[in-house]
Formats: sequence, C-alpha cells, structure tokens
Amino acid sequence: MSHAEQHGLPDGVRKVDIDHLYGRLADRGLQYGPAFRGLRAVWSHGEEVYAEAELAGANGGDGDYHLHPALFDAALQSALVPGLDSESGTFLPFALRGVRLHRAGARAVNVHAVPGDGGVSLALTGDDGEPVVTVGSLVTRSVTPDQLDAAGQRAQLLRVAWKPVVQPPAAADQRHWAFLGTDHIGLTGALKTIRRPFDAYPSLRALDAALRKGAPAPDVIVVSCTDEDSPVHSVAQRALMLVQEWLADPRLAASRLVLVSSGAVATRPQEVLSDVPGAAVWGLLRSAQTEHPDRFTLVDIDDPGDSGRALAAAVASGEPQLAVRHGALFRPRLVRRPPPRPATLTGTVVLTGGTGALGRLVARHLVTRHEVEHLVLLSRRGPAAPGAAELTAELTALGARVDVLACDAADRPSLERTLADIPAPSAVIHTAGVLADAVIGTLTPRRLDKVLTPKVDAALHLHDLIRDPECAFVVFSSVAGLVGTAGQANYAAANAFLDALAHHRRTLGLRGVSLAWGLWESEGGMGSELSTAELTRIRRTGFAPLGPEQGLALFDAAIAADEAVLAPVRLNDAGLTGDVPPVLADLAPARPGGQAATDTLRSRLADLPEAERDAAALEFVRAAAAAVLGFDGADDVDPDREFGAVGLDSMGNLELSRRLSAATGLRLSVTLTFDHPTPAGLASHLRLLLQEGAS
Repeated sequence: MSHAEQHGLPDGVRKVDIDHLYGRLADRGLQYGPAFRGLRAVWSHGEEVYAEAELAGANGGDGDYHLHPALFDAALQSALVPGLDSESGTFLPFALRGVRLHRAGARAVNVHAVPGDGGVSLALTGDDGEPVVTVGSLVTRSVTPDQLDAAGQRAQLLRVAWKPVVQPPAAADQRHWAFLGTDHIGLTGALKTIRRPFDAYPSLRALDAALRKGAPAPDVIVVSCTDEDSPVHSVAQRALMLVQEWLADPRLAASRLVLVSSGAVATRPQEVLSDVPGAAVWGLLRSAQTEHPDRFTLVDIDDPGDSGRALAAAVASGEPQLAVRHGALFRPRLVRRPPPRPATLTGTVVLTGGTGALGRLVARHLVTRHEVEHLVLLSRRGPAAPGAAELTAELTALGARVDVLACDAADRPSLERTLADIPAPSAVIHTAGVLADAVIGTLTPRRLDKVLTPKVDAALHLHDLIRDPECAFVVFSSVAGLVGTAGQANYAAANAFLDALAHHRRTLGLRGVSLAWGLWESEGGMGSELSTAELTRIRRTGFAPLGPEQGLALFDAAIAADEAVLAPVRLNDAGLTGDVPPVLADLAPARPGGQAATDTLRSRLADLPEAERDAAALEFVRAAAAAVLGFDGADDVDPDREFGAVGLDSMGNLELSRRLSAATGLRLSVTLTFDHPTPAGLASHLRLLLQEGAS
C-alpha cells in the first residue's frame, strides 16, 4: 500500500519532493532556515495540497504556545505549492481570516489546503483525524526575488579567510607513501627529515611499470606542482594530463594524490606569491576535487626544507586544501565581508569585453552611476559587434564620449597599439571571457586553452602594460575558481590565476582587485544558455543568479574595498544545507540539534522487510535522479527509461554518483549511469552491492 493510500488521499495525487520545494522557494529569494523546514511530505491534487508537518529539531521546546509558530508556518507553506512556478513572483502569506484553534499542544499535523475565491482554506488535523486548527481564508501576495533579497541581504561580498587547523598529536602513519615526478622544491628532502620511508617514481610510466611487476599501489603519492619558469598554459596543461592519467588508472582508485606548491596562494594581504602560475593549478584541482571527492589534496608550503611534519599532518587532517606557514596549517574558508561605502570611478575607463552582455551592463552603469566621461570599449569585433552602434548612441546621449575599438586583448601587439592611443586611463576593467565546460576526464588541451587565452593572456598583457600606480585595475573572475565548480576545471584555473594576479599587483605597489562573481542573470551572457537542470545544479552549490541591480551594487561596493579578491555573489541557503564544499562550511546555516542524521539507503533498507526493499531502493534512486534533474519528485522519473533520454548529462551523472555514494557508503564508479542506464537497473545494482557488503 502506498503512503498516499495509507493516509486516505484521493486517487491521482502527485508527490512533491521536499528538497525541490524548498529549493524552488529559495530560487525565488525565499530562504527557509532549518528550524522552519517543517514540511515532511507534500502531495498536490490539482490546486489542492495535502501535507504532513512537524516541529523541526531546534523547535523541540513547546514553550507557552498553544500552537508553535514554526509548525503553523510550515502548514502555511503548503499553500504556496501551487504558485511555485508562477510567472508573477513568489507568493507569501498576507492575511488570515477565520482562524480557530481546536486543540492545543500539537507537535505534528496533517494539512489540507483548498483554494477558493476569497483565498485558501486550510484544515490542520492530528494523526487521529481530529481538528487542530482551521483557517477560513489565507490571502497571499506576490513579491519579487529582489524585494526578498533586499530584506535578507542575500546578495553580498565574500572574502577568503585562511583559518588555523589544530594539528592532532603525531601518530605512527602506516600508510605507504611515494614521490612522483621531478622534485622542483625539495620535497623529498622534507620527507626524509621525518624518516618516512617512501618510494620515488620519476613518472607515471615508472609507477605503472612497478605496479605491473606486483608492487602495491601507494596510499599517498606526493607531486611537486611548482615550476616557476613555466607559463600558465604549460603549468595547467601538465596538471590536467596528470589528473586525467591518475583518474584513468583503476589501480590507483584508493590512493590519494597530493599536489604541493610553494607560493601559489596567499594567506595574508601582503604575502608575496613566488609562483603566480601555480594558482591556475589550484583552480583546476579544486574542480577535480569537486568531481572526484577524496582523490586529491592541495598543499602550499612556505619552507620546503622544513615542511615534512606539517605536510604529513596536512594529509592526515583530511582537509582537501591547506597552506603550511611556519609549520602551522591553515585552511581556506569563504566568509562574509561587510560592504564598504561605494566608491566612484571617473576619468577614462577602458573596458575589455565591452560589447558583451556583461560589458554593456557595466558600461551603462559607469556612465549613469559613476558619471565616467570617457569610455573605451574593447572587443574583438569592435564597432562591428552586434548592438555596438546602439550602445554607443545610448551612452553618447547620456553625455559620455564613447570609443568602441576592435582589439583582442589577448593579442599583445594589438593591445599595446590600442593603449598607446589612450592617454592615462584612470581605470581598466577586464570582463572578457568564454566558457568551454567539460568534466575533467573529457577536458581537452584545446578547451583549456580556449578559456585561458581571453582570461589569462589578456590579463597578463594588461598587467604588463598598465603600471600606473594610480590606475584602478579590476578583473572579473569567478567564484568557480574559489569553490571548484564541477565541469569547469578550465574556467576555475583561469579565474584562480586572475585572483592571484590581483594579489601580486598589490604586492608590487600597484592597484588590483579580482571580483570572483557568481552567475549573472544577464540576457545574452554566459548563463543565458544554461538549461533548467544546469541552473538548478548551480543553486544546489549554494549560489543563485545575481540580478543586474544586485550585481552592479556589489560592483560599487567591491571596488571601494581594500581587498585583492572579493566574491560578489547571491547566496542560496537551500544549497548550503546539504553536502557543501569545505570552503563554504562557514556560510552554511546551523543545523537544528547539531548534525542531522544522514538519510542513507543502507539505513532505510535495514528498517524494511526484505519483500519491500527492491521497491524502496528504486524509489530512492528515482528521488535522487529527480533532485539532480530538477524534477518535482520521484514520480517524474520513469524507472525503465534511460537516464540520458530524460536529460542526465555528464555533469548530472557525476552528481548522481556522488549522491548515491554518500547514501550507500560505497565507492561507486563515475560511469555508474552508463553501466546501468535505467533507474530500475541502477537500483538493482545498488541492492546487490549492499547485499554483498553485508554478507
């Protein structure tokens, strides 16, 4: 018997996934904290809604309430379900009429919401079917995401803080260590100082030969990824090749690759970066860590000769990214930064990517908000770019002098000639960039270069040619470089380098700020071609798209702040309540009653009779797939239709594999949905693996 039948619900009801419900509300700017996520099950039947609600963990005490406000709020949330996909905004409770309390002290209720001409009527009953509360009419009103964000200040500036990690007492490490490749920075000497036995392999080919001869796979393999004489493209290409070969060898599936740099990241404002190109490796590996958890560790050390113990402690800590400074460990965390009073730009401003969607937004803003008198808009097509003539006319009518020039900023001779004709620019803003997304296993050198060239090469040329200490130097990077967005290792590499370049300029006495943007809601911009599933995936990472007004307000605040790197983003609390990357851990809302129990497939099946476990496993897989695909619930996933046919791409496959790995406690292949292409087949496979593990 289905759950709906057990509750006497009418035929044809449709179950609504709770995570999807709160996710959709969050997408619209309505963020519910853990204490107010009281809905436990929701069904829709046309415009009618049925629901179960109970007090969340932090609301355990009833106090003096006849009906706890959080429980009543959860009941009212069910009335918002029919408006989740409305084009006219988010609907919120506005007025209540005819409220009657029938019984006090309820901790859980069943809800039935029925729309009518005067609003929505609600009936709250107990498990015995007796009334608890009735509401004659609930009237709702529409609000926009911008209004909600203005009230909640969800669009904000973040900065990276490197926080100390307490090192546990040294203990005997029985793991098998090895060193791979060329020792550019003296790591082998550091390992010898702690008398750690390790093997050394000059290349992966040498390691492969040893494994073929029966040598055991090392538990930890250390690689030096600092080579100060190599350009960014070469450093990133080598790191990509290493990662791909590593992931392709099943014999190394249980091994951890530790990539060690020296001077690629800065933990303090004036810390000198000796390996700026190495920052691109950090960006690329951050995405690799997101796609393949527990396979890679990033460590940056300050004193290679005296970092042996700290390196061992870093690996033992389990943190994916660490910096060693004077023997102490520090881990990166994104934290909120109070916005300063907005600054104003004046004079002549050079804007790369000036005719693109984001460039046009910024150009208008510079004229209307900052009253910039002279704008120089650079793009590869210049005046021939679509909309360039109209933009020029619009800005000229507002009183600005506008020059639209054909110049590829990644072409140094062209950029040098162009800048020679611009007398003393007061600011340079680098917005140019392209996407060429791919999971790291299929990322090609060509796709890597395609993204690095307009971002990195152009920024380096601008850095070399703009040496006036009074000229503002603003580069548009991406939060992808800080959090390691899955499927964007090339983009993360490019933007992490821009962050490092801005810091490097400041240590030289020049101006520099890198703005690690979240996704913008700009028409025709990078996010304009993203599918609904891709946008939903971004929101699950803890971020939501920035509206133009929000983004431009953050731009004004960020250029006034005395920081090298700031992340102007719009947070999505719904995405921060799940399994977030460690760098976002300090932004996640507190969970009620401490850590919530993980709902694992293993524990769910253990509580069921054997005859019901196949159906439960299938329901679990369908629900997980629905969450990844952005569907309303498990009912939308056909158990016998192939995942690819319903829109599960390579990124979705990775996410589903990670979800199911966490839910089963099993190390699952990243080719999971290719090997078992239907939900029914995948559920059977998981059941078999769990049975084998239990025997």
